[in-house]
Amino acid sequence: MKHYALILFVAAAAFSGCVTQKEYQELEEQKKYYESEAQVADSLRNEYNKVAEENRQLEIEFRNTRLDLEQYVVTNKSLQNSYLALLERVEGLKKDRNELDITASYEKYNLERQLSDQQLNIDESRKRQEGLEYELYQKDNRLNTIEYDYANIKGALADRNIRIQELEQMLNTKEANMKDVREGLDLMMSRFSSSDLSVEDRNGKLYLSLSSNLLFPSGSTRIDAEGQRALRELANTLKSNPDIDIVVEGHTDSDGDALANWNLSVDRAVAVTNLLVSYGINPERITAAGRGEYLPKAPNNTAFGKSLNRRTEIIISPKLDELYQYLGGQ
Repeated sequence: MKHYALILFVAAAAFSGCVTQKEYQELEEQKKYYESEAQVADSLRNEYNKVAEENRQLEIEFRNTRLDLEQYVVTNKSLQNSYLALLERVEGLKKDRNELDITASYEKYNLERQLSDQQLNIDESRKRQEGLEYELYQKDNRLNTIEYDYANIKGALADRNIRIQELEQMLNTKEANMKDVREGLDLMMSRFSSSDLSVEDRNGKLYLSLSSNLLFPSGSTRIDAEGQRALRELANTLKSNPDIDIVVEGHTDSDGDALANWNLSVDRAVAVTNLLVSYGINPERITAAGRGEYLPKAPNNTAFGKSLNRRTEIIISPKLDELYQYLGGQ
């Protein structure tokens, strides 16, 4: 997930300098959308744990209720047996009624009272049994409903996990591609001076900086032989990996007119872009942009600082079209 958020942030940052505001906003909306999707996945996991705990508690209550019901059934049977025994005793006493009238009447009264109490106990037990049976029925229905909801949530969570794994696989592939590009650039740099060519890895992108001395004569947009050799090696490194996007940015120092510097930076970026395309880079993957004097690497108050600012930067980033299409199709 953090890879995904990082890539979206990088994508927004990468294109903010050379795309329209509408496209920038669309990228921001894609970022917010997936962050929301990640929060929904976390919420589903929490709901899944909560439902599982409720399910466990209901199962405990279900077992306890069933045990209570079984105990009441046993008690009820015992009371019924006592009731039958008392009826038998009454019949026996009736046979002896003529001989033991007073005693029998007294015993009959006591026995009838006991029988009445026993009957009341039986009725109360029956009512409690019916109440427990109804409660058990309700809990059984609730348990079935929770099990159904649990299955649905579990299925939704499984689908989310599959989607996250697919996104992580896509991001891992793009990271591997960028690693291959970096290795190719490191090999290329070994054949040029570090003052003419350098590479930085920032926020998931590669920033390849080529000095103005390497590419252009002073004030010119014509690329000299050594610059052509460097760009040819760069094209050979990049064209074997189609899963990247390339932005060519022209930069100047602050000497002279700002508008002239801007136009010069644009023309140099276009010249580099055209040469890379002629060396085999797919033009659909490459964008040219002029920055003039407005993104310096160093202060323009020294000759050394100005030399650092007179440069062409080639920004290499993962191609995100496939990722956006995947997100848009979900």
